[in-house]
Amino acid sequence: MRRIFLTSVAALCITLTASGCGDKQAAGGTDAGTATSASSQPVTATAQPAQPAAAPPAKCDSYTDDLTDRDWAIIYYAMTGLAPPREKWADEALSGLDRGLGAEEAWKRANAQVDTQWNAIKDVRCVTLRTRADPKDYDPGLGGIPLGAFAPDAFYPFRDGAMQIALKFRNADKARVWKMSADKAAALKADSWLGNLGLVIRARLVASRPSGNGGTIEAEVVGFDLEPSEYSRIARETVTVQP
Repeated sequence: MRRIFLTSVAALCITLTASGCGDKQAAGGTDAGTATSASSQPVTATAQPAQPAAAPPAKCDSYTDDLTDRDWAIIYYAMTGLAPPREKWADEALSGLDRGLGAEEAWKRANAQVDTQWNAIKDVRCVTLRTRADPKDYDPGLGGIPLGAFAPDAFYPFRDGAMQIALKFRNADKARVWKMSADKAAALKADSWLGNLGLVIRARLVASRPSGNGGTIEAEVVGFDLEPSEYSRIARETVTVQP
């Protein structure tokens, strides 16, 4: 299970769970990440379009979980239509192959690995992300508890080599407030485990735009689950979000 910590203009450090932030191998057990603020994202594109981007689905019937950073890079390239660095990826795949293979066979297998992952991931547009809800103080004007995970400046960073991809939610404002009464909020506040509240976000990827060494993927939150910690008395809650 992968848990991603959001980043905002406050440049919070991100910490990932066992599935990690990196390549396919890192997703199995290496944790790494560097926080980035919205103001520091790259701004110019250099790659040339390779193919038309597929249209996003009108609705999601299922969601893909535990995507690696390489998976996100594949989705980004597929959505923008930019040419992916297949040769670079194949070079990286060579390091995991049997050294006893001949150069030609090794290169053939490395390219086959790249093609297999590309074909498996390129059309993914419905995803699940796991992070912390980051609940704030009850806001009577909003009628609930704001969730820092959906703050206006929040984004979710993924990195594949030198390329950084930022995932942002178009409708974060509609997901931001956990609606409840003041009395319920006060009761939740008494639970010492409230700060550890987890969030499982279901999202539909709708657009992507490139920049110099990465880019942005835009998504719409379809819904989310609020997941209390093991020792919390807070009940699990499922929320549907309007587009």
